Amino acid sequence: MMNLEQSIPCPTCQTKIPFDVQQLLRGMEFSCPGCHASIGISTESRPLVEETMEKFSEMKKKTGQSKYGSTQF
Repeated sequence: MMNLEQSIPCPTCQTKIPFDVQQLLRGMEFSCPGCHASIGISTESRPLVEETMEKFSEMKKKTGQSKYGSTQF
């Protein structure tokens, strides 16, 4: 099931395109529900995106360990 909170604006019509990061990294493309344009990650860009996602996850974990004990995004 796709996390509808993860979305990116369509480059054509700005409608939110829901996507799953793991499927995106595996090469799946996602279509805009408004105009049916597709988004995806090129093979060459996947390593950079994976590295960025790992760093983001690490940041979330560190932020979640604050004195308040929760993370809000």
